[in-house]
Amino acid sequence: MINKTILLFIIICAFPIAGNAQINLVYNGSFEEIRTCPDNRQQIMYANYWHTLDTLWAYDTSSTWSLVPADVPSLFTTCGYYLYASLPLNFNFYSHYPRTGNAMVQIQTYRNNDTSLYGPLFQREHAQGKLKQTLIHGKYYCVTFYISLNQATAYAANNIGAYLDDGTIDTVQWPRQGTVTSTPVMPQVYDTVTYTDTLHWHKIQGSFTAEGNERFITIANFFDNAHTNAIPISIPTLLNTTGGGDLVYGLYLIDDVSVIAIDAVANAGRDTSISTEMSDSAWIGNHDGYVPCRWYNMSGTIIDSNKGGFMVKPGVTTSYIMELDVCGHVTRDTVRVYVSPVSVASPGPSHRGVTCYPNPASNEITIEGANDCELVIYDVVGRQVMKSEDRERRAAGEKAVIDISRLANGVYFVKVTDPVTQESVVVRLLKE
Repeated sequence: MINKTILLFIIICAFPIAGNAQINLVYNGSFEEIRTCPDNRQQIMYANYWHTLDTLWAYDTSSTWSLVPADVPSLFTTCGYYLYASLPLNFNFYSHYPRTGNAMVQIQTYRNNDTSLYGPLFQREHAQGKLKQTLIHGKYYCVTFYISLNQATAYAANNIGAYLDDGTIDTVQWPRQGTVTSTPVMPQVYDTVTYTDTLHWHKIQGSFTAEGNERFITIANFFDNAHTNAIPISIPTLLNTTGGGDLVYGLYLIDDVSVIAIDAVANAGRDTSISTEMSDSAWIGNHDGYVPCRWYNMSGTIIDSNKGGFMVKPGVTTSYIMELDVCGHVTRDTVRVYVSPVSVASPGPSHRGVTCYPNPASNEITIEGANDCELVIYDVVGRQVMKSEDRERRAAGEKAVIDISRLANGVYFVKVTDPVTQESVVVRLLKE
């Protein structure tokens, strides 16, 4: 008899599992993972793995708050405080949505030359994110992010870019507020276009060869005012219905940041199986979060985009295609979700009470721990293709050895049923 605790599990044979290699090397590239909802501006640190280069908190006697952060990017989310950090409406803009998901970040990319207004010159904000691994020396990488002009801005500016390094980049704090990079750096990727659209998102993209020490990505305008093309903007907002927003700053929204090896390929995940009788769902793809890709069904219809993976619940066996675009290098990968009338779970580690080997198999499989249970093999549509007839011998403790040499190559399911309780476990088998 099968140990009753075993029957609480769906047991899967040792099955070679293709690793879900990471595609986007930026943690939380679309800012969806947050530790708490923002309740004010300048709170990028509430987005997991993101922060600012500036740690000084400056006293500002003109403010209703006693402490204000010096030049820290802002985080906007659908759960943020409605006056300063909410979406799609707050004092900064009257209607603006993220490019994807429910969050985005704002950086200050320009400050005008009038020192009588709100402090020193060359004020900038730097949004720094962490990479999942250090980049490889000599390897080519594609860097992409999207910008849109904030409706409360006073200026549109160019030269917004991304600088990747080991985290040693820092800033110089001015006596009150305002920062510049302490050592001038040249971003590996930047855009010379002065983008003035507050409705659509503009892609900034480029590629570079890694030095091999890059662990962080920093997004900012790294150029001084003399080398920045700034255009005055006047857009009515809730805070200023006559237009102009702020008096001195150039503000841009940022979303969907990615760093991807130029030779990365689409990874739709491994084939899996679900059961109609269990009303199962299946995860396809990987767990990267934001990935610049599209998902299609076999008829060529887009069913999702910009995510490394997601749950599906097809009614019949269905294939899905991931299409990945890395700086124009397009690859595709297909994953198949088999739908069966028997109870089947996704591949996982075998329980200690029932084991099955080898898997994949060509000629024979051996099942241990089935004792006097009934063993039936089904194809992917639930048709019985084979049944073991050696229950009495196995009741004496011998292993079950099943000849599968006559089966066609493909995926099958071995159902192990207790003859007394009628409880079952199911093993997925790959015949090759």
